[in-house]
Amino acid sequence: MAKVKLFKHSSLSLPLAIGAVLVAPLAKAGGLMVWEIGTPTLGTAGAGWAAMPEDASTAFTNPAGTVWREETQLMASGQLLYGNLEFSNGGDSNVPGNDGGNAIEWFPGGGFFAAGRLNDDFGWGFTVAGNLGGSLDYDNGWHGRRFVTETDLIGMSLMPSISWKANDCLSVGLGLNLMTGYYRLESRPRAGLLGGDARLKYDDTDVAPGGNLGIIYKPMDSTTLGLDLTTEVSWEFSYNLKLGGFGPLFEPVFDRLNGRRLTIDMDMPKTATASLQQQLSGDTTLYANLNWQNWSNFGLVGIVIDNPNQTSATVNRNYDDTWHGSLGIRHQLRSGTLAGWALSAGLGYDSSMVENEFRTADVVVDEQWRLGLGARKEICPGLRMDVGYTLVWMGDTPIDQEGDPPFSPRLQGSYDDYSLNFFGASFQFEL
Repeated sequence: MAKVKLFKHSSLSLPLAIGAVLVAPLAKAGGLMVWEIGTPTLGTAGAGWAAMPEDASTAFTNPAGTVWREETQLMASGQLLYGNLEFSNGGDSNVPGNDGGNAIEWFPGGGFFAAGRLNDDFGWGFTVAGNLGGSLDYDNGWHGRRFVTETDLIGMSLMPSISWKANDCLSVGLGLNLMTGYYRLESRPRAGLLGGDARLKYDDTDVAPGGNLGIIYKPMDSTTLGLDLTTEVSWEFSYNLKLGGFGPLFEPVFDRLNGRRLTIDMDMPKTATASLQQQLSGDTTLYANLNWQNWSNFGLVGIVIDNPNQTSATVNRNYDDTWHGSLGIRHQLRSGTLAGWALSAGLGYDSSMVENEFRTADVVVDEQWRLGLGARKEICPGLRMDVGYTLVWMGDTPIDQEGDPPFSPRLQGSYDDYSLNFFGASFQFEL
């Protein structure tokens, strides 16, 4: 659990300092950790994530799968995210403004994956990909600007890995996850007793290590079971806090904080994913997923402001661990107009990491339903193309966020018809 240390002034300046910094907390995104990275699981709503050793993307999703191939494989994937996240005022928001516009517009993603065998017993993998975060960009004059106007939390992993085939049924893999994190936050705190907007800005990048342990078990040719475990990754962001525009009454208070080194410790969660790939016939394959993510630890949030006179506090964002389940199917077409294509579909569910009463405008997440559709075709020997689409639906998501005294800003309403749309494609080459 992290601690919050803030410059200690008078009884008035301390809550003002807390209000300026802590009402705009640490994270963002419409999903934080997503299943969509442009790979073939786009077409199955994530199902089969850790049980697809025939894809080069196994270097990211389960390093134990890299040894199960005859040739070296390379995969390049790309995708675009477009969301619908617009605030609807419920009538009790007490900061005048607008609805903020659509806070999630076009955002790119994807990755590069490579996998091969060193010999009959050992395989190798390498990947550069990211499935964490995104961006929120509200209008500067919206009702929730006291809490956030813009925020980014983006994670990108560089992961070399090695795998070992213990026998004809079992392999084990280990990956080193070097994860780069980028975090940015801007908000418009109240300028003072007369109102108006001040400015708060924070922006930093950090790199931290983590681990990825995978197991592939194939009891028969038609069945593949996968288990993938990832460790916690701990970032430490450190940047000079930028504050300004607080007016003549409060400017002396916040001048003492402006430019101070602000350190934020942020722990990305450990995860566990169990997956199934089951061939039902020569042309039809079933996929399944179960997953757990440790978001409750991520919700213990803290900052340290470098200053000789400090006081401590602890912030708990009341996050819950999440679970995920999904089912998908892929069918190879042998005749008709679409002969040579394989079509896929999937349905998934993710529980919410936060209850309605604790939701904040910088982390707008809720329980999610996923619908995935995809298509695959061998373009020529050694070259395969996959295209996919996933709809993530969160529906009407309520929010009632209140800030600290003395001004106690409140954002009350809902995000109606909240959804994310992922469009992606990948190409896999065999060397």
